[in-house]
Formats: sequence, structure tokens, C-alpha cells
Amino acid sequence: MAINTKIKQELQRNLDSLFKYRETRRTQEEIINDILSILYNIRKETFLPFVLQMKNFIQFRDSLDEFKVLKSPIKQFAYLIDLYFSQEHLETEDMPNENDWKNIIKFLDEIEMTYFGEIGFFEEDITENFQLDKISVSLKSFFEYYANGQLSFDEQTIHRIQSNFSRFDDDIFREYGFRVLDLITFCVCVNNILQEKADKCLYYHQHPEKWQELTSAFIDRGLSDPRDWATQPELENMIGFMMKPGYIFILTKKDLVSINLPDSVIDNLIAFFKYDESKIKNQTVYYADNRQYFETPLIKLNDNEILFSNGKFLLEAFYNRINLKLSEIKKEKYTQFKNKMLEKKCLEVFKHSFKDDARFFTSFYFDKANKAEQDLAIFYKGTFLIIEIKDFKFRAPLRNPIKAFDKIRSDFKGGIQKAYDQCRRLEKKIGEGKDFKIYDIKTSKELFEVRPQKIKNIYSIIVTQYKYGGIQTNLEELLIKDKEDLYPWSVCIDDLEIFLLTLLKIKNESSINTFFTYLDYREAFHERLICGDELEMCGWFLTSPTMFKKLADKEETVTTDIKMSDIFDAHYQNGLGFQNEINFIEKRKAKLREYAKRFEVNFVSGGDLQM
Repeated sequence: MAINTKIKQELQRNLDSLFKYRETRRTQEEIINDILSILYNIRKETFLPFVLQMKNFIQFRDSLDEFKVLKSPIKQFAYLIDLYFSQEHLETEDMPNENDWKNIIKFLDEIEMTYFGEIGFFEEDITENFQLDKISVSLKSFFEYYANGQLSFDEQTIHRIQSNFSRFDDDIFREYGFRVLDLITFCVCVNNILQEKADKCLYYHQHPEKWQELTSAFIDRGLSDPRDWATQPELENMIGFMMKPGYIFILTKKDLVSINLPDSVIDNLIAFFKYDESKIKNQTVYYADNRQYFETPLIKLNDNEILFSNGKFLLEAFYNRINLKLSEIKKEKYTQFKNKMLEKKCLEVFKHSFKDDARFFTSFYFDKANKAEQDLAIFYKGTFLIIEIKDFKFRAPLRNPIKAFDKIRSDFKGGIQKAYDQCRRLEKKIGEGKDFKIYDIKTSKELFEVRPQKIKNIYSIIVTQYKYGGIQTNLEELLIKDKEDLYPWSVCIDDLEIFLLTLLKIKNESSINTFFTYLDYREAFHERLICGDELEMCGWFLTSPTMFKKLADKEETVTTDIKMSDIFDAHYQNGLGFQNEINFIEKRKAKLREYAKRFEVNFVSGGDLQM
């Protein structure tokens, strides 16, 4: 099968970037100084709104040149904002010129490539005992850790905030002066305000027939010269959008009056999210550092205007900061509670799909000798699902890939590997073929008698709080198991919920059987899959099931396409079915938008690229 020209060009560009790094090997400090020298004269009020606008243009990544260069645009633009605040500025110019902007983009790519290059070309002169497997895992994990964020739908983040933090609401209020519900109200309202402003900015572009009516009204007022129209109030937002990059994201305190919260609470929320411009001043800011902008994404432009990120990033910033804070001050008490909330969420997600047709068993054991706990099991019409649930996080990867590998493997062992071993423990018990009983972990009360002869299929599923990219989608690289045993399915809780809700929406009564079909074919892709997002596999299965099943029987390595998950965004915009989904009734009235349905699967060989 011939490789698609576009994919070949993208792979070639990425490879060229790596080799360019090997040839130049500039230090991070040299690249940082080049960026800062361009930014030295640039004005905050004009440049930063433009950067935020670019960050939000990621949906147009196929048509904008910046996204053809940047491999991790959201994190790279956030890094650019932090870099801007790391030095003083003369602020004599509104924007870099076109050539300087292109250089900034080039330097952002170069500085990210220094990390990948240091890992990818580690020990490159060694011809014996070259540890390619460890370097491959480290490079992949490094990219997933820094390049990909935990971006969920707002309803999922809100649920996580409510379930994990509401118990500690008084602690949050004492520390910050607002409550969890205040935060949620604020973020949802900010999203609505930004959307309303965007709608006003683009109204006449989207409704050209109204433009004719408006210009006729202007002429009736005696404004026959089009140059006089720009001062009319009807065009305030359209002109602002055209003349001021990032205009949509610039709000004043007056714009927030529709938020039904006391002024003091709104002030406290703004203070919580406001970027501290002095915090990293005159410091060297490295790409692998924690991003201050992600923690505090509101930027004060002047005494009247604030640059607002959308509500999604505010919700994520709040969750990450409070999660860290409670882990520090409540320690094990919070960790145990959070784990229980994840287990509860997982049970709710499966119950919503399986409904009353299944039996659910939580926190049980089957071996009276050691009472080893199993998290969740579901018995459904002859199918037995063994589900282990883990909330753990990988530590930041090291830039020495050999040392990094040991750290990654250790984290993997305490999370996914441990969950697999727990699944396998129950699999083996069923495999013995003898009836056995399971008992409640707290009361030791008998819950159910498992009769293996009535079980036709067994699936082991590992549900995690976070996404772990390629080492989770392709378990072959780190999972230890017997050769003849099947791989489990490992998935982030948010991706699991999105997939099952979409199945319910489009497959209705056949959704569960379709889910089992996916699990059957999905297992075959381990050991030959390059994929950083499980939803790409899920989306591919839903949109191209015939090809998905066909390639499950092949031996070639398969690479997924980011557009394969587009089906989930489309159905979300049309109403996916989350509990308390925002604007659900209005969304259901909208027509389901088009999304990618056909994909070319390409098999890349070394001969396809110029080395």
C-alpha cells in the first residue's frame, strides 16, 4: 500500500527537525535568548491576546502554517506566554513583524526538539548493546507527558471537581474565598460570555442577508459613506474582531455583570486565576518546567481589561491546583477519598450503559485466605467483565532515557501492571472451571456464586483516571504477561464514558454487543500500534468498522489519525447525553455536523523517508 503524500510529508518534516537538531545542537539558553530578543520591544496588550487567539485556533491546524510546524501547539503557545513574562519589555511595538513571528514559531519547534533529540540521539555512537527499546519508551512517554493535555469535556471536569472537592468545600472557602459551586458557575458563565461575544463578532459573516439590511439602515440614517459605518454601535464587535487580534478573549469587569455571584466572590475567583507577572521575572524558563500559564490563565492587560482563557482551561487549572493542594494538606485522607470517587464514577458509567440487564459487584474478594480485593465485576448474559480501577500519575520523565525508562517502568508497575495482575488473578480462578463464591470486602457477606460453565466470554478492563498515551494504547512495551494470555483493555475513565455514551446514542439496544465486538478486535492491535489516544481507535471502529476488523488480522504496524476521534466532538455538539449536560436541549435541536468517516491507513517503511 502506497503511503499518502500528506502523511509522508509530515513524517519527513518531523524527521528533518530531529536531524537538524543533531547537526546544530544549540543549547536551550541560546534558543530562549533568540525568542526573548524578538519579544523585547513587544507590547503585552496587543501580543498576548494574539497568542491566545492562536492557541484557540488549533481546530484549524490543517490550514494554518503555524500548526504545520508546531507539534504541541497548546503547550508551546503557553510556554511562549511564560517566556514573555520572564523579562522586562520596552513595549514600543504592537506585534513582531511577519518574519520575526515565523522565527518565533521556528524557535518554539527547535526548543521542543532539543528534548526529543537528546533522548532520540542518546548513546547514538554506541554500536553494541544499543538500548532502543528503552529509548523508544522514554521518547514516547516524554512526548505524551509534555505535548498532550488531559482535555475532557467540561461536564466531565465539572463532575470530577464536584465529586473530589465538595467534601472539602469549607477548606477551599477558608483558603480562597469561594466555594466549588461558585467556581463552576463562574466558568460556565465565562464560556457563555465568550461565546456570545464571538457570535456578535461573526454575526454578519454568518448571516450575510442581515448585512444588506444593516447597510440599508445606515444609508437611511444619512451614512452614505461606508467609512462612517465603523463608528456605529451595531458594528462595534465586528470591527473590534477585525482590528484587534484576540478581541473575543478580552473582557472587562462590566462584561461579567451577568454572572450571578457576589462581587467579592468574583474578585476572589479572578485573584485565584490571575497570572502573577513577577513570579518568574528575570528567570530562565525551560520548556519542561511546570507552566505557570496553565495554573493561572487570566492575564491583566491594563486597569480595565483582562485576557480570559475559555472556561475549559479555567476548570482544568482549578482542578489541578486544588488536587495538588489537598494532596499536600489532607494527604492519605484525600487520596483514599479520591480513589473511592473514581470507583464510584466507573460503576456509574457502566451502569448507565448496561442498565438493569447486568449484575454488578464492587469491592469483593474470592480467596478467604488472603481476601485480596477486586474492584468491580459485571456479569451480563454470559459475559464476565473484570474491571480494575487505578488513580495514579506518572512522574515527570527524565531526559536521560535509560534512567527515565526505569522510572516509567516503576510507575507503570504500580498502576497498569498491578491492575492487570489483579484482573489476571480472577481470570485464573474462573479458568479452573470450578464454582466459587465472592464476598463483600467489608462485611464478608456472600454476594454471588460464580459458575464458570455459564461464562462464555471474559474481558479484563483497566480504567485509569489519567491518559498515558502510547504506553497505554499499546501495552506490549511495558506489560508483563504470559505470551499466550490476552492483553487487557486499558482506558482513561473520560474516554470510556465518551465511547459508551456515543455507542448508546448511535447503536441503542445493540450498544453493548457492539462494545464487546470492539474489545474482541481491539486486543489484536497490541504489539503493532502507534497511537496516543484511545478515542482515535474507538472512533475508527465506529466510522470504519469493516476496515478496523480487517486490519485487526494483519501483521503491519498501524498508525492512527487525529481525525478518527472527530466523531465524538460532532456528537457532543449535537448532545451526547452526559448527566446535566450543558445546553443539552439546544444542542439536540442542532443538526449533527459532518465528521471524518473514511481514512487511508498507511504502512510506512524506511524507504519512504530520506535519511
